[in-house]
Amino acid sequence: MGKTNDMVVLKGDFEKAVYKEQLLNEYTNNPFIEALPPIFNEDDVLERFMVTPRISEQDKLSETNIRYHVLKRVRNFIQPLPIHFEVERRLSTLIRRGYLARNPLDRTFLERVRVLHELREEEETAHKYIDERLNYIRSTADSLSIIGISGIGKTTAIERLLLMYPQVIKHEEYKGQPFNRTQIVWLKIDCPYDGSLSTLCKSFFKAIDDLLGTRYLEKYGYLNRVTSTMLLHMTSLASMYGIGVLVIDEIQHLLHSKNEQEEMLNFFVTLSNTVGIPTVLIGTSKAQKLFKGNFRQARRAASDGAIIWDRMDENSEEWEFFLETLWELQCLKTHSELTEETKKAFYYECQGITAVAVNLFILAQERVLFDEDNPAEIITPQV
Repeated sequence: MGKTNDMVVLKGDFEKAVYKEQLLNEYTNNPFIEALPPIFNEDDVLERFMVTPRISEQDKLSETNIRYHVLKRVRNFIQPLPIHFEVERRLSTLIRRGYLARNPLDRTFLERVRVLHELREEEETAHKYIDERLNYIRSTADSLSIIGISGIGKTTAIERLLLMYPQVIKHEEYKGQPFNRTQIVWLKIDCPYDGSLSTLCKSFFKAIDDLLGTRYLEKYGYLNRVTSTMLLHMTSLASMYGIGVLVIDEIQHLLHSKNEQEEMLNFFVTLSNTVGIPTVLIGTSKAQKLFKGNFRQARRAASDGAIIWDRMDENSEEWEFFLETLWELQCLKTHSELTEETKKAFYYECQGITAVAVNLFILAQERVLFDEDNPAEIITPQV
């Protein structure tokens, strides 16, 4: 099993299903969609997204050694930026549109589950014709890739956005009829370091086990290679639990692997085609290489278009806004002003990368805190 055991799985809330009236016609009479929170507007995103650590006047009067600890709070700072709203909108439609062809009340859906069940029973021979058997059941799953340099906040953002949705919804009755289902709205797994597809599949089983206390990893994780058999089990669990979106982070690890990249991309295409779950692939700029090779793959792997998440531009409004908000989080004797010169020096050092900016701001204050030549504790470009 290798690396699967020490995988950290992001966990969200468990809820009982409460069905909401839908504003859009195509979303009605679909319990998987009706149980989701209402479609978020920008204010909802702002409110749930923003994290501004509190540093009180009292904190600023504390001893130096105490303030050193207070400064670490700044680490949690998250400032909503235009790109967060864009990713939220994409995610929101991805999940709902993915459920259109997987309405659990639909005849075709039940037919699909039946076919999957048959295929699982005859696992040995199944993978030879799984593609053609599943082909006639169309999938509406789209996928999205988010590519950006490391430290830009992709993972933090996607995790905050996922946590706006419950992760598991228990259904008991729908419109007076018994409807006993467990719906997994989202699942996030990280690409294994060794980039092996079979470890990736195992992480999928493990993530479900961690959530629901099931034992799928024992049951299906023994297969030594990624055959269509592993995918078959994934498909069947995805249908059974109505998985809304599968987020795969760190996909640049796939480049380390011995897999042919062709096989790799085919895997993701099959995932969204057969498994029918919308996928969000997240990776650093290295991951772009994965999509360069083959046009069919590239188009499929980003059917909803790729989001290239770039660092903030020095002259942009978002950088101004970000820096000014961050600058308020000082815990020094004197409130240092944000001068043009300081701004320049700050940008030069962090290049508009969020994680670097936040760390730089903390380190600058720590430096000042213990600098005997700077008794007023002022942050300067030299610092």
